[in-house]
Amino acid sequence: MSKKIATREAYGKALASLANVNENILVLDADLSKSTKTADFKAVCEERFFNMGIAEG
Repeated sequence: MSKKIATREAYGKALASLANVNENILVLDADLSKSTKTADFKAVCEERFFNMGIAEG
């Protein structure tokens, strides 16, 4: 049986693995990279990771 993991953990791992396969993939983040696990992508492909910041109105 497969080990269950959180959706956001799977998302971060999948993005990180796809970074090496497809150079057209990039990440736009809004100061949530630790929470959404997009930091995994940044760790392997920092030049295609963009932190757009957060906008509060």
